[in-house]
Amino acid sequence: MKYRLYFLLLFVICSSSIKAQDYIDIVKVSYGSILDAGFENSDATTNVPQLDVSLTYPIKLNEKIAIITGVDYVQHQLDLVPNGDQVSLNNLTLKAGLNIKHGEKWSGTYVLLPKIASQDLHTDGDHFFFGGLALLKYQKTEHLQYRFGAYASSEGFGTFFTPILGLYYQSEDQKWEVSATLPINADINRRLGGKFKAGLAFQAFVRTFSLERQDNAPELYTQMANIEIGPYLQYALLDESLLMKLQTGYSTASYEVFEEGDTLPFRLSAFEFGDGRTLLNPEMTGNIFVKVGLTYRFHLNKS
Repeated sequence: MKYRLYFLLLFVICSSSIKAQDYIDIVKVSYGSILDAGFENSDATTNVPQLDVSLTYPIKLNEKIAIITGVDYVQHQLDLVPNGDQVSLNNLTLKAGLNIKHGEKWSGTYVLLPKIASQDLHTDGDHFFFGGLALLKYQKTEHLQYRFGAYASSEGFGTFFTPILGLYYQSEDQKWEVSATLPINADINRRLGGKFKAGLAFQAFVRTFSLERQDNAPELYTQMANIEIGPYLQYALLDESLLMKLQTGYSTASYEVFEEGDTLPFRLSAFEFGDGRTLLNPEMTGNIFVKVGLTYRFHLNKS
């Protein structure tokens, strides 16, 4: 099911009747919940409230180089076992890097992404992870940009690596917009007239969180590998600088618990190689999610 969702999104984007991206999203906040996610072989369910906050602040040094700074904060709350105690999983990521214009057509974004990821942001044991992103962008035309790169990080299960292939496209009449950084996220939307847009968005998350230490108990981590896909409606304010979004759709709601040291040889995107780990909680079943979002967007072509 997870792999079919990846291929469906790739087909939708590549088969769309497809001006380069001229804005930066400085602040993005979303809050929502997966509703009544279930557990295999159990009637118990759990809601999964999710808070995501992202701040990105570029600092221009000259016409070719800008420093990228920022911070991301994520909080998910849920039961990891049927009728268990609710846990709070938190991720705090720092962003530090460069955006470099290599030439008339080529530019690149290179970002270091150290993070703390643990239950209630505890700092005992294996809670610190390190990642990085490298993304090359090729400006094919005024309206079309190609993206190539890779993301890698250390996680509780070991090394995570994913190659990136994407694009940004905006139609000449500015009604259609496509933004894709596959297999991480993708968005296709159409202006409805006035201040409204309707679209379809896809996101795939892979994160691990160190769980709190308990006396005389093994040290554990949770692997989150969620895929979300669903339609949304967006309303723009303040000359399209403030965007309000309502989205619903389906989430796979995968939160798996393992003992620390029980790792994978390697994970490439959605594919796990040589997974002989022992799962310590029941597999979860996905369900509908609903979320609202607010974005402050800075337009580069406006004074």
